[in-house]
Amino acid sequence: MSHPEPRSVLLAEDSSAIRSILAFLLRGRGYSVIECADGTEALDRARTEHPDAVILDVMMPGLSGFEVCRALKEDPATRAIPIMILTSVTQGTGKTDEHWKSLSGADDFMTKPFKAADILQRIAAMTRPKPAAGGAREALDPSWAP
Repeated sequence: MSHPEPRSVLLAEDSSAIRSILAFLLRGRGYSVIECADGTEALDRARTEHPDAVILDVMMPGLSGFEVCRALKEDPATRAIPIMILTSVTQGTGKTDEHWKSLSGADDFMTKPFKAADILQRIAAMTRPKPAAGGAREALDPSWAP
């Protein structure tokens, strides 16, 4: 019996302490983690490794998380990859996470500091396999037509 490959998460965070904590949490839940310390590396690796989800800090060397998000969403090969932006940059702006999510084009947006349970729950939702387009019956029997 073969086991499915672990879901992969690309984690781009320039703070090694925060990156280590997040990677530890994700690996503890069975994710394969691709760690990046800057935006340029994150963009390159997302394009070559096609992770199941991406977590981006905003303020990073090279490209910002907003720039990486925009580039991935504009590229047909990567636009379907769910992206979460996780940052403290927007704290104290008076704007909600929903405002920044909409502005950034990300699929999810979270302000630091974060709770481990919250980020794990959101990543689980982002990486959950999508049901077949035709529904459960068609997924089991592709020849079936209503």
